[in-house]
Amino acid sequence: MNSGVVAGLFTGMQVGAALFMSQLVVADVGVGLLGLMRYGIALLCLVPLVLLRKSPPIAARDWPWIVLLGVGQVGLMITLLNLAVAYTSAARVALIFSTLPAISLCIDIARRQVSGGRLSLLGIGLSISGVAVLVGHDAFAARLTGPELIGMASALAATSIVAVCSSFYRPYVIRYGGARLGVIGFCVSMLPLSLLVLLLPPGTAVPEWQASTWWLVLAIGLSSGIGYLMWFHAISRLPATRVTGFLALNPVTAALLSLIFADATLTPTLILSVCLVCLGIACFALSPPARAPDPEATPVA
Repeated sequence: MNSGVVAGLFTGMQVGAALFMSQLVVADVGVGLLGLMRYGIALLCLVPLVLLRKSPPIAARDWPWIVLLGVGQVGLMITLLNLAVAYTSAARVALIFSTLPAISLCIDIARRQVSGGRLSLLGIGLSISGVAVLVGHDAFAARLTGPELIGMASALAATSIVAVCSSFYRPYVIRYGGARLGVIGFCVSMLPLSLLVLLLPPGTAVPEWQASTWWLVLAIGLSSGIGYLMWFHAISRLPATRVTGFLALNPVTAALLSLIFADATLTPTLILSVCLVCLGIACFALSPPARAPDPEATPVA
């Protein structure tokens, strides 16, 4: 199996697991400090890899784009997602985020990138359908208010940013390596994440945190560091459309973990959703491999 497929599968499940663990501690830690600690720990994980691995110096012309993509992919994305869940339900955010493969496909078409063919398109449709089945009823049964519309708009903006950054990151990942770009992205995002802490402070004072809270925050941070490495590896091997398709595992993984560890109820909706997403992921995994990427490709400004 293509290593990019394996990395994409891991990333989709890691995002779902991190979401589940975050739900357990966000009330005490706060969405602002949780984001800062999450990516701070991830940064500490990636720094040794960068120091031990030799890579070519980053060209002066590439620095502005790498910094911009880092701020978008890490700082701006997590800020918008935290803003989204502050105004609307996580179910609505998950449903909107499930449109990521479709947005990535539009970007790939606009940039004339390889999309993976009809099997990938089928995978996108099945994955989105599975996520929609899982959260659609809860998401749209209630009447929408002004603040909820703000939250949904923030979620859509975060989704679009991830799609754009994933597409434009690829040549830089091939050139300079995922660990190095991850470190840069985390570093340049510390400021916006720190400002978010001031806007959304912790619900419980840090000295009062339980040991389980600290362990969960550590697990979230470590998994995020590994997850970004896998994400960048997948982007270097596969078109962005296929890679983002694996993120359909995100809400399904979170739902399954809730079922196992949080006494959630097994429903026919959950079973149908898991089946649809698994079929979609199988389409991505079995779709023909893309042509070899060009390390010297320059992103469109």
